[in-house]
Amino acid sequence: MADVLSSIKLRVGISDTVQDGLLNDLITDAQDRIVSYINQDGNAGLVALPSGTDWIVKDIVIKMYNRIGDEGKTSSGESDISNSWESIDLSEYANSLDQYRKSSLRRRSGMRFV
Repeated sequence: MADVLSSIKLRVGISDTVQDGLLNDLITDAQDRIVSYINQDGNAGLVALPSGTDWIVKDIVIKMYNRIGDEGKTSSGESDISNSWESIDLSEYANSLDQYRKSSLRRRSGMRFV
């Protein structure tokens, strides 16, 4: 987790340790969300993140960090400056995470008519 923390701090421009507690909490929350997403098919045996998912954790934590103080808002504006925020939705990472889900292991390749 130290590498993930260091990378996040670099990306958001934090050079001290004052916010490490907050960032570690956000990292844990993001990891829990990812494991919960993967386990939604009853794959309860997965308790740790699969390797290669750190980039998703970093992306989610940075989004969460940037929203602090503006939770619940979709956009905000003042004078000539406006901000908009994306919702933190794991479906945007589905292509990468679905390979770890139990249901995706049962899927067959090819066409499927619904």
